[in-house]
Amino acid sequence: MQRAPVRAVVDTNILVRGILRRRGQSAAVRVFDALVRGDFTALLSDYILDEVRKTLREPDVRALRRLTDDEIDGIAAGLRAVCEMVPGTYEDLDKVPRDIKDRPVVAAGVEGGARYLVTGDNHLLSLKVVIVSGYRPLQIVSPGDFMRELATS
Repeated sequence: MQRAPVRAVVDTNILVRGILRRRGQSAAVRVFDALVRGDFTALLSDYILDEVRKTLREPDVRALRRLTDDEIDGIAAGLRAVCEMVPGTYEDLDKVPRDIKDRPVVAAGVEGGARYLVTGDNHLLSLKVVIVSGYRPLQIVSPGDFMRELATS
């Protein structure tokens, strides 16, 4: 019997690190490569995609890879093509997290029935799990922990 693929939201910070590939074999790069290969069902919302675009257009980040606007738009289109889009608009997350900008990321995981939210954000990582009545528990994990979990799934 074949298992259902793992469903996960990959936070902006991990996506950007994977795109920039500054540390070739980092856990963030391995998560990004697994996403592109389809090793898990990656969930994405317009909010996360907009954050990726905005981050890649920041002057300090853009200088690292000299990405043009067209290349950034192409990266965003590629992500949209390989990820399952979810709204990320669930609002009853008052206990989650301190930074209100993280709520749409958590919402994407809750709405999409994700098992994991992969992030490098310590505020999110400190939550460990988000439980919302009527939805699957969302485990919040680092890229390294996610890759270990993915290997055993």
